[in-house]
Amino acid sequence: MIAVTLANPRHLKRANSTKADLIEIRTDLYPESNIAGLIAKCEKPVILTIKSPRTVWLDYIDSPKVKYVDIDYRLTGLIKEFHKERSKRVKLIVSFHDYKETPSWERIQKRLVQLQKLNPDVIKVATMIEEFDDISVIARLQKKLGKKVIAVGMGDLGMMTRIYNRGLLTYARLSATDKQTLENVSAAPGQLTVEQLKERKIFGLVGDAIKYSLSPLMYNNSFQHYDLPHIYQLWDTSKFSTFKEVFNFFKLPGASVTQPFKTNALKMVDHADADSVKIGAVNTVVRDSDDKLIGYNTDWVGAEKALHGELKDKKILILGAGGASAAVAYAAEKNGATKVTVLSRRDMPTDEDDFDVLVNATPVYDTVLVPEDSLYSKVVMDCNYGTITELVRHAEKKARVVMDGLPMLLYQGEPQFKYWTGKKMPVEKIMTALKKHKKAKTGYGR
Repeated sequence: MIAVTLANPRHLKRANSTKADLIEIRTDLYPESNIAGLIAKCEKPVILTIKSPRTVWLDYIDSPKVKYVDIDYRLTGLIKEFHKERSKRVKLIVSFHDYKETPSWERIQKRLVQLQKLNPDVIKVATMIEEFDDISVIARLQKKLGKKVIAVGMGDLGMMTRIYNRGLLTYARLSATDKQTLENVSAAPGQLTVEQLKERKIFGLVGDAIKYSLSPLMYNNSFQHYDLPHIYQLWDTSKFSTFKEVFNFFKLPGASVTQPFKTNALKMVDHADADSVKIGAVNTVVRDSDDKLIGYNTDWVGAEKALHGELKDKKILILGAGGASAAVAYAAEKNGATKVTVLSRRDMPTDEDDFDVLVNATPVYDTVLVPEDSLYSKVVMDCNYGTITELVRHAEKKARVVMDGLPMLLYQGEPQFKYWTGKKMPVEKIMTALKKHKKAKTGYGR
């Protein structure tokens, strides 16, 4: 269910016309004299949210429109009064908010014991999501208590807990754009409109230490190009198990995968395409209409397009032995390279100079890992992007063709976007946007 918050009494008509299931009336947002009239004019069931200990608020639960009363857990006196006067028709929500952080799962379980002692019909927990791992706490709450809980995460990362909510209900606001409206001032961070809750999909990049990534810029600009309401986020975590738990509980529609999880993703999906199996890595996950996870590898496509025409009958030297290097090697072999040499980090720096094309697929940006003289008249691609690496700096003086990781980033993202939306990524427009952000922090991969 969806409850739309009525922050401004003048917008009651709009609230009645939404596709929400309930209207939330908060006693802290308008004069007491308005409450009874507002409840009477609601054309949907009402959640009466009480933020102060005054028992006068309980007088309004006699209205047949009121279905739930939401009382902060700290107002124990008011909760006791509610139990004295309660009607079985009106359900009690006891709520806990943490606007600074999401407590650990262990701390939340202790809080649950405290809240359950107040004999609620429903427990409400709303916490600030500061990092991806926090989302697992909300997921576990919804899984543990089902329709006996309202569990939502605040902040942008918390959006998925609202859109894909599996608890009793989630909350919506009326206004999506006007930041000065009372609706937005009073709305919890990350709260969406009813339309956004029903139409928006959330995608993201999962990896460890990925704050440098330009993927959100690439995909969110592509969504906006087609006026799609979707959002792409960074899911920064060191635990693939946490990602898997959250991704599967909320049944998220798709994900990009980067270091160090591409082999984990291959094991996670129900079916992987032939390219992924041969490379041994998945960088694209799609949830199909049967709730099956399909894995693809588009990194090799990105490498092939970035190095267009420079692979056939050439000797390729690839620095690094991770998922990206495997994809580059696969692209080289598919395109007729005569020799492909892959060096792991322990083999670098190297004296190897027998190559036509050099690809740096390591995160090393401050050292040239091959003899500098070997770069003359060669093709050089550094998968890092965001700043001019030492390799690119030297190659620009010597090599025939030089590029950083932006072309590969763009071209691997193009089929990914198609898998998720069925639409063609506006490649030229996105490349322009990426180049404008060239000064982003140096990073690897995406």
